[in-house]
Amino acid sequence: MQNRLFGYSDDRKTCIAISAIAFVIYMITAYVNYGYHHADELFQIIEYAGLKSETFTPLVAWEYDVQIRPMLQPTICLGFLQFFKCISVTDPYVQALVMRLFTAMISFVAILLFVRSTARRIQKTRYRTIYLALSLLMWFVPYIACRFSSETFGAISLLFALAIYFSGKESVISRILFGFCLALSFIFRFQMGVAIFGFGLWALIIDKRGWKYFIVPAISFAVTYMALGVGVDSWFYGNFVFAPYKYVKVNSEVSADKFGSSPWWFYLYNLVSYPIYWIGIPLAVAILYLLVRNPRNPYLWCFVPFIVIHSFIAHKEVRFMFPMAFLFPAILMSAFELIDKHLGGKKLWKITCYAFIILFAAVNVVGLGANMTKSAGYQKFYLAKYINDNLKNQKVNIIHGPDSNPYGPFGAISGFYKNDNATMHKFTNIYGIGFLLKPDAENFFTCRKCDLEKMVCVGEFAGKSPFDVLAKLGFEYQSQSIPKFTEKLCEYYSGFDTGMVLYVFKYVGNKYGFDKSDFKKAVFYYNDCENSNWGQSQTITSEKYYSGTHSSVVYFDSRYGVTLEDSISKVSWAKNIFVVLQVYQTEVIRNPCLALEIIDDTGEKEMIWDSRRIMDKTHKTNEWVELVMNFELPDNFSEYSRFKIYPFNPIEAPVYYDDIFVVFY
Repeated sequence: MQNRLFGYSDDRKTCIAISAIAFVIYMITAYVNYGYHHADELFQIIEYAGLKSETFTPLVAWEYDVQIRPMLQPTICLGFLQFFKCISVTDPYVQALVMRLFTAMISFVAILLFVRSTARRIQKTRYRTIYLALSLLMWFVPYIACRFSSETFGAISLLFALAIYFSGKESVISRILFGFCLALSFIFRFQMGVAIFGFGLWALIIDKRGWKYFIVPAISFAVTYMALGVGVDSWFYGNFVFAPYKYVKVNSEVSADKFGSSPWWFYLYNLVSYPIYWIGIPLAVAILYLLVRNPRNPYLWCFVPFIVIHSFIAHKEVRFMFPMAFLFPAILMSAFELIDKHLGGKKLWKITCYAFIILFAAVNVVGLGANMTKSAGYQKFYLAKYINDNLKNQKVNIIHGPDSNPYGPFGAISGFYKNDNATMHKFTNIYGIGFLLKPDAENFFTCRKCDLEKMVCVGEFAGKSPFDVLAKLGFEYQSQSIPKFTEKLCEYYSGFDTGMVLYVFKYVGNKYGFDKSDFKKAVFYYNDCENSNWGQSQTITSEKYYSGTHSSVVYFDSRYGVTLEDSISKVSWAKNIFVVLQVYQTEVIRNPCLALEIIDDTGEKEMIWDSRRIMDKTHKTNEWVELVMNFELPDNFSEYSRFKIYPFNPIEAPVYYDDIFVVFY
């Protein structure tokens, strides 16, 4: 029976059933996967759109100032924001959901059209149904397909272009649309130009397209790029911009230094490990087999240049390969059919195929299920959404661990998701947590699984369960970003780093001797040496660090470390100073210490100097150690003008300090 929907002879009911199931899965995945996979999905698109929408005050990333990002997708986002403004939809989570649903739907259509056009390249019709299922339902595809990101929009535009090319239609309209979709792919994500160039070579060399064929697509590409690329970028930035040139220039200068580098084999390794080995190994084998037995395969001409060029770029991320994920089913089926031609008649091959298909399907179903039960990426937005759904109009105080700020990554607060009723405090030690509580707000503690034990089980709490410690301190476990019943399964999928699971605890009453009212008048200071406004900032170094990428190094030539200095009038009532800091010493020596100066600017009173030696607290070397120090303030403390707290070391052997937490109480 001729299947009109897919354009080839096959089981029509099965194809419709697969498509219907896939559509439901795409919609559920889009609904559940709130938040973002990577910060660029938020800060390079939605926050940029906020510059024009005037519906929120955006946090503008540095890339905007150097004008390296294409602005077509932020402009599409702007259209959504203006629409939401017209219909009075103000909830950012609802707005983001609509954009994800929109992305999922056009991704679904793009995949269907791509399969419809390319399925005829598979000679055995019984394999075409498998091809459709793989293309729609390989476990990571629905997740990528619903992301309102440049990777996804670049990929689906390429799929539309390939669907048009392989449809067999040779009309001028088809060629115009082919060039138009290729241009969109490039505009959404400049890196897609590598895959486009590779496919163009295939069409010219392997498919024997004459140069005349490319005239209309090339004109269409150029016109589209000038209008939707240069035109939109120039309008958005307010001056003429040719963003691809600036993108290459700026990233070649700052990429590795600013964002880090990875070895050349990074993508080859993740190609096998990230999809899970049961899928990644067959995929790698399929690619190698096609390279040897059928190097004329068109999908390889998109994929191979793409991964080779990216492998030469120092800064690498798995998400950069997401656009190629949509071609993986086509590559797998191309290799499978080629192998089947040689081994199809053998009984062992049939048994192996059935066993492999069953195992492959089982692994894939588990991955799909996991994707449909968790938020996106590292799940940082889990608590933010919980607050939005349950405590939207209440004051909330969030004490969070490293890289666990629920309203944005890297310490940056998203303007789009920002909740004016929420305050955030970074937590690096258990001893000071009580001072961060607010008596007039709902208090939460949130931390990644990978950080929880090392942050909570220190000092007198060493070796204890972090859940027991937090319970003793008055924090009751609420929930986590990945449901417990799927967390164990997620450990076997490289796409899910369960160390990034976000735990959420709510403060219900301190059982350790304090209550939040005791800290009502406390004043605290914190310095993680990343964006320090303390004195002696010249001691900041990236040689070693406890958190972030910097610390303060103190030795003979620079004997005073980062220095907290402030007016005593702010803390004149205080009786004690409580200090927690991370220390790394290369040798155990007598002199390094933490010093306190109390100064009278009138000169009527002598300066008071007090110190706590490092060696009195620890003899450990070449590792970070958390130290707790207390200073009792003199009775006439309020009569002085200002204070200083700083690390001091007059010896050559360097001592590093990080995450300095100071409380006056």
